[in-house]
Amino acid sequence: MEITIHRGTHQIGGCITEIKTKQARIIIDMGAELPSFDKKENTDFAVEGVTTGSPACDGVFITHYHGDHIGMFEKILPGIDIYMGKTAKKMFLVLQRKLKELEDKGCPEFHGNPELVEKFKALIPGEALTIKDLKITPYTIDHSAYDAYMFLIEAEGKRVLHTGDFRMHGARGRRMPDVFRAFAKNIDVLIVEGTMLSRPAEKVMTEHELGAEAKKLLQENKNVFVLCSSMNIDTIAGFYSAAIKKRRHFIVCADFQLEILQVVAEDCRSSFYDFSQHKIYTYAGNLHPMMQKCGFCMIGTANALMQKALAEFPDNLLIYSMWAGYLDENRAAFDARKSEFVEKATAAGSRFLHLHTSGHAAVKDIKKVCEITQPKIIVPIHCEKPEAFLDLGIKSEIQVLQDGESLTI
Repeated sequence: MEITIHRGTHQIGGCITEIKTKQARIIIDMGAELPSFDKKENTDFAVEGVTTGSPACDGVFITHYHGDHIGMFEKILPGIDIYMGKTAKKMFLVLQRKLKELEDKGCPEFHGNPELVEKFKALIPGEALTIKDLKITPYTIDHSAYDAYMFLIEAEGKRVLHTGDFRMHGARGRRMPDVFRAFAKNIDVLIVEGTMLSRPAEKVMTEHELGAEAKKLLQENKNVFVLCSSMNIDTIAGFYSAAIKKRRHFIVCADFQLEILQVVAEDCRSSFYDFSQHKIYTYAGNLHPMMQKCGFCMIGTANALMQKALAEFPDNLLIYSMWAGYLDENRAAFDARKSEFVEKATAAGSRFLHLHTSGHAAVKDIKKVCEITQPKIIVPIHCEKPEAFLDLGIKSEIQVLQDGESLTI
């Protein structure tokens, strides 16, 4: 079996991993690169037989819907099957339809391809797929993206585990050690993300702690706006739970956001994601009297709709529930649109508060996974400092690869 990390050995995002046997060849993730001060995104990046030339690939498996793992999906050659979680596919389809709608309205900064996403094949957690001599089993992982997966790949007497992005402090985090213990035995190679190794001092709060703080903030503030990713379901569920417990508050969002939440509620059995317990309202001017009377929690992104609502209720608390780096002009990932949005809101009177938790495993949890799985070889991915794995005191052999370099087992 041959493992090649085409991209992602020394950077966060843009991940593309290949696993090849004598009979089969698959790709895990087809991510777009995140912004970087060091280099411009390589939009011409190609993988022979996958994005260029004649198709020579038996399937592309997507761990989750974040752009740095799926952003290059349109470059995959026709005829190559793309696999994604069942619910994640539905959510991504809602997003792509919205982007396509905006594109059709003449917004050049948006682009969607729902027709291609509709052709994706759905993954079922724990249900193995056999492709030639490869057996691929997806297992649900805890991440800020809902319905995210790690993959166990078995072939030629070898077992490879690709973690995808994961954490142990989300809504499903407490179960993760048991999942690894149950399904990640006798691992030959562990391909593991190490995002937080370059941010060891960053404090990581749990989603439970975030929800408790949200409840407190809603008790203390009548008009609350939450700026967060429309696909960060755990955080939205935390604010939703806090709002219905507060009772006087109700949740307001865009129709697009409500559609995503309805997809999750329909597919999930957990009460934590049951967004039907208390009605969610889509924002419109006729809601203003009720919002003024009752108090509300409006969830959305940095767009014109949120800007309009903020102007109607200038006495508010604006909670920024995203990575702080997007607002830091000294970082490559600085987002001028988000920064300008926050600046205008605070200038108009909004009280600003940052309340967020990472979608990635804390350093201690990265080490825990390595110790639980006890792989013969560890291959770091999705990290800026892969050499930091050498300092974790792990007994396994650490193989720090370069982009495009292969490991044969």
